[in-house]
Amino acid sequence: MDSTVSFKKYRFANTMLEYTAAGMAIFDAQELRLLEANTPYIDFVAAIHTSQDEPPFAPGASLLDCQDSEGGRRIVSICREVIASKQPHHVKEEMNVNALGEITYWSWTLTPILDEQGNVTHIVQTLNDVTAQVEARQQAEEARQQLSHANEVLEKERKRLEVVEAVARWVRETLDSARIGQIAMDIIETHFDTITACIHTAHPEQRAFKLLCASRPHDFAPEGLKLMDYMPYEQLGLTKGVLTQHEPIVVEDLQIAAEEGRLNWNSPLVRLGTRGYVCVPLWFGDQLEGTIVASFRSPVSSSGPEVHALVGMGTHIAAALAHARLHATIEKERTRLRAVLDQLPEGILIAETSGGAISYANPAAAQILGISTEEITCIPLHRHSWLRTGIETTREGRPLPPWNFIAIRALSGETFTGKEATVMQPDGRRIVTLASCAPLYSERGLMTGAVIVLQDVTAQKTLEQHKNEFFSIANHELRTPITVIQGFSEILQLRTSQENSFDKLTLYAITNIVEQSHHLTHLIEEMLDISRIEQTQFKLDYTPCNLLSLLKHVFDSQSSVSRLHRFTFQLEGVQETDIIPTYLDEQRIVQVFNNLIGNAIKYSARDSTIEIGLKHAAERSQEVLIWIKDEGIGIAAEDIPHIFKRFHRARNVDRSHSGFGIGLYLVKEVVTQHRGRVWVDSCEGEGSTFYVTLPLAASI
Repeated sequence: MDSTVSFKKYRFANTMLEYTAAGMAIFDAQELRLLEANTPYIDFVAAIHTSQDEPPFAPGASLLDCQDSEGGRRIVSICREVIASKQPHHVKEEMNVNALGEITYWSWTLTPILDEQGNVTHIVQTLNDVTAQVEARQQAEEARQQLSHANEVLEKERKRLEVVEAVARWVRETLDSARIGQIAMDIIETHFDTITACIHTAHPEQRAFKLLCASRPHDFAPEGLKLMDYMPYEQLGLTKGVLTQHEPIVVEDLQIAAEEGRLNWNSPLVRLGTRGYVCVPLWFGDQLEGTIVASFRSPVSSSGPEVHALVGMGTHIAAALAHARLHATIEKERTRLRAVLDQLPEGILIAETSGGAISYANPAAAQILGISTEEITCIPLHRHSWLRTGIETTREGRPLPPWNFIAIRALSGETFTGKEATVMQPDGRRIVTLASCAPLYSERGLMTGAVIVLQDVTAQKTLEQHKNEFFSIANHELRTPITVIQGFSEILQLRTSQENSFDKLTLYAITNIVEQSHHLTHLIEEMLDISRIEQTQFKLDYTPCNLLSLLKHVFDSQSSVSRLHRFTFQLEGVQETDIIPTYLDEQRIVQVFNNLIGNAIKYSARDSTIEIGLKHAAERSQEVLIWIKDEGIGIAAEDIPHIFKRFHRARNVDRSHSGFGIGLYLVKEVVTQHRGRVWVDSCEGEGSTFYVTLPLAASI
């Protein structure tokens, strides 16, 4: 049979082959010579032809002449296999690089053509350019991989958010640090394949971490658990950086770290076969609250989902531990404060603005009110039947409100100290208290309640009453004999001046009797004044007065009586002839000046100077300043705040000097009732200066 294929019955075959998209060529089976090829095939051959010395493969050329190249040898080998097997050979998506260096992909087929005897006479090669399909598939695969990666990232983020959200949700519901730790352990075990996990809390005062909780503690040897339970800062080793850094400490593979010598092989974690290790410091602001440590069966990455999730949950755990710590501190302080309040002898009550209920009462308050603390607390003030009592009065007729009135005023925002109030106990016994109260405010300035302090002064009041009665009786009983003694001693003193029949001892005795009876009368008057002050019966008789003239009179009187000291009289801003108009009780003001000058004389050395002065300054035109200055023993600094208190005497005073410590107390009371002021400047051993200010008549 002729080797040329007859296509006579296909009149349009050439046209069809020429315009088909696939490249087609026919080779004879003997010499593998290209007999004919369409344009797409020729273009393909030309595109992959890279040799400048040889012409491109064209019709008439034999594949046997192309065996110098690896590609030529390969195609010849495949053709011989097709001829031998009489089966087509398919090659899918073979990559080729054209003369321009562009990558293309082709699928091609070698199909044997058999004659009537079954011998292969020709081979048809079909070429299809599948570059677009391959590139599309590659792009689709790349997109799929990117999508898969994105899904993986999203899944990791979802898992991280799930872990963080679970921690945030559960730890918000508790202020117990142990419960917070257990919640964290449960969530870590649920979402991560950990070998162990634990949380430590920081204790800066001890410079150590203490174990809060751990998962699978049985996996550790006893010595490992002991090391975990208490870790001083100085022995942290691998996690020492948590003391200063906020970033997690990550060891991607502990086994490799041990092989490289960065970690001891005897470490409990290494012996457990731990691979990944993460330590997250729990910082809340600038306060290190503790650490989360987790070890994994597989290596971990610093940017892996485990680290991100632990860091995320660590933020919420740190905040929860901080709140739990603050709550525990507050509860500890509250317990300690309550213990202190429970031991105080004063009654303490805390009333709430909402409903007026008493939320706290200490045992002393229950004792004062005569009922149990259970009855006092959580019941509104107006519902206590034992509060419905009449208004009590003092001995002098002043009304004393019931104590619950004080509480109600406190809830109205009032603040006062030492106000007398009465308590009528259920058995009818009346208690007198000194009540103090103050409102309580929240951080936002809203009043939340009030604290009321009740001091039982019934015994003191009874004692004062008995004392006042004693003073009254004593003054009355002493006045008559003193008056008799003073009267007869003055008669005797008068006779001594008229007769010369008395010896010196008798004259001295009569003079001393007169002086001491006057002194005793003065002391009795002072005690009476104190009694009047305490019973609010100390009255002043105000009259117009020239203060300068009054002070000069006192100065002349004292300087003439006491010849053992030098007296000077100083004026500033006024002249001796000026009138200083005041409105005062002359007798009481003279008593004030005599008391201050008398003390200066009593506590100053002989021949020392005592200065009495008066100043009227233009900048303080509504008042006048008087001072009495001495060079005496002075007053110790610790005595100055108490020097005007009743019955107080300075510690450096010679006890041989008479006095009850009531003179300066009366001075302060008199000056205060004149709406003036009195104070002292003194240094022990360097003398004292007492100052008195009194208002002028125009300002009264």
